[in-house]
Amino acid sequence: MNTRKEINDFRALYLFLTNNFLFSIKITFVFTFISIIYILLTDTYYESRITLYPAGELYESFNLFDQYEGVTDAFGLDLTPESNYYLPDIIVSNSLKRQIIEMQWNNKKYNKQTNLIDYWEINKPSYFDNIRKIFYSDFYNKDISDINNAIEIIDKLIDVDEKNSGLVEVSVLMQEPQMAADIANHISNYVITFVSNQQKTFATKNKTFIEERLNLAKNELSISEKELTFFRKNNQISLDTPDLQLERLQLLRDVEVNQEVFITLRQQFEIAKLEESKERLFINILDPAYISVKKAYPKSFLIVLISTFIGYIITSLCIILYKNIKNSINDI
Repeated sequence: MNTRKEINDFRALYLFLTNNFLFSIKITFVFTFISIIYILLTDTYYESRITLYPAGELYESFNLFDQYEGVTDAFGLDLTPESNYYLPDIIVSNSLKRQIIEMQWNNKKYNKQTNLIDYWEINKPSYFDNIRKIFYSDFYNKDISDINNAIEIIDKLIDVDEKNSGLVEVSVLMQEPQMAADIANHISNYVITFVSNQQKTFATKNKTFIEERLNLAKNELSISEKELTFFRKNNQISLDTPDLQLERLQLLRDVEVNQEVFITLRQQFEIAKLEESKERLFINILDPAYISVKKAYPKSFLIVLISTFIGYIITSLCIILYKNIKNSINDI
């Protein structure tokens, strides 16, 4: 039985690998050693999580604006206070990421509050800066470039997962557990403040619009009332001709219509003032962020295990391939 046959036979293959086991282990150890070096050189990250649940607006079983829907539609105003904010979009927005980057965070690396650009040493001079300048455009700005680089980093460290139930889970990775928790809690506060401010701004705009329409309706009502009063003073009803009767009816109709519009807008204005001052619950924080001292990344045991296994497989295949090639050359 030649060697080639031995290697291609499963039983003989097992014996062959067993005979070369020590050599395979030595080569596999190189892969294991490389994985350990990778773990030592890679930054350790700690994870902190928050869970948010969009509660919407807490309205009664009916909408107070429904009874005035026809009038508001005629004015081109949508007063239906629906919440259309998609939480994952707010969380992954560059505005929030930039705020996180520029904020001062407590950390143990410098023992003082530091923004993430300084913490990650993005603005630290590099030996390759002079070479990179060759490729810079005339509009290059280092501060903007540092912010963009930091945004790319933080984008990889923040993960948003929306469940089928609507629950939004946000996880943050950072080199320090306290920073991870602080950033995660800041995200929840930012989302709540953002949605609340946007809804309050929406309610204020509605109130301002209605107030403007109310003032116009009040003036129109006052003018129509004065015109009717002036007409009555100069034309007694007992002396009305058909033309005067028609004009009297038109003036009365103008007053009634303007009065109805004024009353409707006045009611809406009072409701709008209540909506502006009302406290709403938009988002429930189910789980705030807590400090986790357990390493989230790199997963040392898993990396060493996989590297060792892959190293042994690659080593065994290389030995088999080498023996088969050698045997083929010898057969020739």
